Amino acid sequence: MKTSSEYRAMARETLEGRWNEFALLTLLLFAIAMVAQAPSIAGAFGGMEWLNGMSSGLSTVLSVLVISPLEYALFNLFLSLVRREEMPEGSMREWFNEFSRNWQTYVIAGVLIAIIVVLIGVVTLFIGAVIFSLAYGMVPFIIRDNPGIGAKEALYQSRMMMRGHKAELFLLELSFIGWALLCCICWIGFLWLVPYMYVAMAHFYEDVKAEYEPVHQDVAA
Repeated sequence: MKTSSEYRAMARETLEGRWNEFALLTLLLFAIAMVAQAPSIAGAFGGMEWLNGMSSGLSTVLSVLVISPLEYALFNLFLSLVRREEMPEGSMREWFNEFSRNWQTYVIAGVLIAIIVVLIGVVTLFIGAVIFSLAYGMVPFIIRDNPGIGAKEALYQSRMMMRGHKAELFLLELSFIGWALLCCICWIGFLWLVPYMYVAMAHFYEDVKAEYEPVHQDVAA
């Protein structure tokens, strides 16, 4: 496995000449997310509790039907970018088609991870929540690479794949904290930071996958 600085360098090389393109894509995702949450935000800041309560269910539905497909599309996009795969016209539509085939797995996996992280976090004073979040960090990429996989199997594969690598992923994520703090001062910076982090994680996934698959195939055999 490589160091955090090496993964960041690989991400910068991958994004070279395309930073603004993916910053605009991130802006689109943020804008759609804000629109989906607009009723809840209006209710909270306007003191309209009835609107806030009524819109919370709508916001949840929109998150599942709109935000989740876009997030999944980003995982597809950045992994394809790292693999230097061809990006044909209409590829965004294809990503949505891919999500339609896997949306149940993606959503169920997300719900299971949230439940596990919350329960473990309460018991272990959030230390366990961090560990399990890292253990399941590869789930979106695994679902992308294995159409039709079940949610439990995706969680299992991520947990097995991340054995001995959780600290490395933690250090990789931690290495972006300086940029994140700067982005808190100038929020627009997140538009470039998000692709930077996603691409670095995609490179990380490629390495842990390459290490995991031969061992897994030997065991299965």
